[in-house]
Amino acid sequence: MEEIQRMQDNLLLIRRTIGWTAAEFGDQIGVTRQTINNIESGRNKLTKTQYIAMRSVIDAEIVKHPEETQMVKTLLDMLIDHPENYLKADYNELIEKANLMSPSILAGTATRETVSKEWMKAAGAIGAVVASTVAVPLAGTPIVGAVVGGWLAKAVKTTDKKKRDK
Repeated sequence: MEEIQRMQDNLLLIRRTIGWTAAEFGDQIGVTRQTINNIESGRNKLTKTQYIAMRSVIDAEIVKHPEETQMVKTLLDMLIDHPENYLKADYNELIEKANLMSPSILAGTATRETVSKEWMKAAGAIGAVVASTVAVPLAGTPIVGAVVGGWLAKAVKTTDKKKRDK
């Protein structure tokens, strides 16, 4: 599943954009800080189980704080789920901006909401954001299928296909 490799390749940026240290993220999914660092550096391969745990925790954070996490949601779409929907020049410019802006979240010099809003303005100016990625679900609406459905269904489908092929 290509998404797992793309998640591993971009995990550091995604984690920083959320504002979690490696230890905090590890605590969220039940692994150590070292495991997160090893996955980010490529020393360990990201497993499907870890991928599902990471995406679930990240999606929960997006649902819990939609006004603060538009950047994270868009980065997941760009980097993991649908990179083919973005022009290469736009993609590269947005990743460069994200890499410049996200460390300030982790350092505490800017809030996640402020950085997210500024980055989304830049993305809008570039015209690279797919409209569906910026839609924020309303509080209390059933969002499990909308937020989780695509990537989780794909991960489970891959497992089911492998079982059928045996």
